[in-house]
Amino acid sequence: MQTQTTSPERIPLLDVPPREPAPILKSVTVVVSPPPCAPFLQRNRTLVWFLALLIAVDLLIGQFAGTWQNHSPDDYALRVQGCARERRDLVILGGSPVAEGIDPDRLGVPGSVYAMGFSGGTTSDFYHAVLRGCPVPPKVLAYGITATDLNDARHEPHGPYTLMTAGDVARWVKRRPEAGEWVVRHYAQGRIGQASNLFRYRHGIRMWAATEADSAFADNCPETMREADELREHAELLLHGNGYAPARGYSVMHYDQVKAAGLASPNLPYLAKYRTGSHLKYLHALIDWCEANGVRFVLIDMPVTQDLESIHAAEFAEYRSRLAEVERDRGVQVIRATRAAVGLTDWHFADLIHLNRDGAKRFSEWLGKPLAASRESRP
Repeated sequence: MQTQTTSPERIPLLDVPPREPAPILKSVTVVVSPPPCAPFLQRNRTLVWFLALLIAVDLLIGQFAGTWQNHSPDDYALRVQGCARERRDLVILGGSPVAEGIDPDRLGVPGSVYAMGFSGGTTSDFYHAVLRGCPVPPKVLAYGITATDLNDARHEPHGPYTLMTAGDVARWVKRRPEAGEWVVRHYAQGRIGQASNLFRYRHGIRMWAATEADSAFADNCPETMREADELREHAELLLHGNGYAPARGYSVMHYDQVKAAGLASPNLPYLAKYRTGSHLKYLHALIDWCEANGVRFVLIDMPVTQDLESIHAAEFAEYRSRLAEVERDRGVQVIRATRAAVGLTDWHFADLIHLNRDGAKRFSEWLGKPLAASRESRP
């Protein structure tokens, strides 16, 4: 059987024109017109209302500044205001040893006498306190000085905050460039802090709230109430008294008993890293101010405990060397109130450097005679 194979019939190709390649979609850009922008206040109304409420509350707090100050007085500001109320015949200047240790009423000196004692202050601060507190120069300015006042290793932020103007800061930077950054920084911080009443009077508000709470709920917060009572009494004494407003704790303490109980401090931090020279420039500036204004200037070497002089013997040696230098070069009278001369023992001190109320009484009565003699002398 014979098989015949035939090729399949070829279909003729149609004459089709070539097609262009199809485009490939890689990305799509959609342009949308933005909606109309809402006004700023509408978009941020929650924040705006919050800020407006905060400002309103701050302004309201400022209306009661006197109340807050009575419950938490600015010690520096009230002493300056109290001294500036009237012309003074005698102004006593210094740090906490003066604040705790000199009672003008016991000096027996006639005329108007005021004590400006600034706790923690330095000679640089005291100079500016005189500028603010003595718009009319007194007849006599007595500076109760001690070793801590001249220690260049420390500064008191309260000075730039309360006592200084922008001009004072500029002069400080020129006179004491090594401490220029410090004073500019603390002065700026003080101005910023005073811009907000809520921040400025925060402690006074807390003391007032404690007082009100105690009135409503007796013995609700006794420790805070004791603090509030002491601060109110302190403010009253500074505003209407002679500047003598000792702290309650210092008034009743006796250093001999503190030592016997083993609670005496081994040193005084304010004398750490002791060096002198820079604050001393403001002592000379203070003497210059007195000479320019016809004021009799007197230095009082304040009494301290024997323990303090023994612990910091080198520091007190440098301090007394500076004191003798000023006495010699500037012709300033120095009243050296030694413990033996005044009749002071550890019983008359509250701690290493502060007199208690009994010590202040004895020292003030002793100091009256040399100060009265200074008033009679010409500057």
